[in-house]
Amino acid sequence: MLARHIWLDAMHADMLRSRTLDLRYPRVDVDEDSDAHLIKLLHQLPNAATDEQFVAGIYRVIKPALLAAFKTYMHNSDPLDDAPSHLYLQRIINELEQQQTDFETIRTSTGKAFADTRWETFLHSVLAASGGIDGLDLDPGEKYIPFLSRALYQLPEEGARDESWEPAVMQVPPRLPDNWIEHRIWVAIDHANEVWASETAAALIWEYDNKPWNLYYEAARCYDEMRHAMMGEARLASMGLQIGIDYPMVPDHWRTFRQRGIGALLLLLHGLEQRGPLHKSKLKQELFAVHDFDGAQDCDYDWADESGHITYGLSWLKSVFPGWQKLQIIEETNKLLAEWREWIERHHHEGTHGYAVFLSRIEAKAKLLKTEQSDTQVVFQPTVVTK
Repeated sequence: MLARHIWLDAMHADMLRSRTLDLRYPRVDVDEDSDAHLIKLLHQLPNAATDEQFVAGIYRVIKPALLAAFKTYMHNSDPLDDAPSHLYLQRIINELEQQQTDFETIRTSTGKAFADTRWETFLHSVLAASGGIDGLDLDPGEKYIPFLSRALYQLPEEGARDESWEPAVMQVPPRLPDNWIEHRIWVAIDHANEVWASETAAALIWEYDNKPWNLYYEAARCYDEMRHAMMGEARLASMGLQIGIDYPMVPDHWRTFRQRGIGALLLLLHGLEQRGPLHKSKLKQELFAVHDFDGAQDCDYDWADESGHITYGLSWLKSVFPGWQKLQIIEETNKLLAEWREWIERHHHEGTHGYAVFLSRIEAKAKLLKTEQSDTQVVFQPTVVTK
């Protein structure tokens, strides 16, 4: 949900930026921090005491305030003179209302309150003291200095995974698949674990300030990677495999390279994405050949996404490492890819992959699935290009 909403919010921001530039032409000062105190408040949201407080701050304070401000603007502005704004805002309002519905649906299904009256009341008061969403920017005063002057939230060492899931070392199976059923499972496990790629793209938005808007807009396509992960999870579920129990869900890329900074994860992701379109297009053909039409379609849409991501990744690399020329980008990317492959191979060779419990469960599930006729005719080749 969060990845999808980041993507929607980025499109909303892009529409508002575009319309603001229309109305201010020839001025191009849309990136000025005219709401400095409001921005300080937004920067402090991730410092909430709990995940539930963080989510409540967004969905019970900030987004409702945005909705109210947009509706007020629609009511007070001329629908003919300002028709382009109305067109954009009506879509934004509709999608923000859908976001609220999404949140309430998930909140109800989890059984968690996601409500903290004191915290929400406090945020409402800071927001109002800072001028609100659509008011003039205000200094909220000394009362809120302890809150607004806190150190910014720091990204964690790795993305969290459900505590009920089996602990895991890596997502790459320690052997090649024996048949097409296992081959389908291997591909789906790789898909499911693309959560790390979504987390990496989202981390870029938080980690790097004052970048050109188009970089943040492109990074918001972190939702693509979450879609890929959901593709894999859905296919595995259809084969009777339970997420995090029958197969690993682990941020192994972050666990291996996070200490070197988000830039290293960006390099690794870019290197793997470069091989994505060819790799996934071949998988599409292989899965189609054994009548795994869902898997083939997933891989088809996946590589279409990856083709655009390569361009996004290169733009980000040039911005994060401005002193690097093309050759250095290639060399650094290849070094990190080689190290990643070596890490996988070492754990496989030394038996420290932690896959035993998953492999036994996968093999048991695979035996229950009907094996296609072509299983015995297939010669599998090792694949080390995984994401």
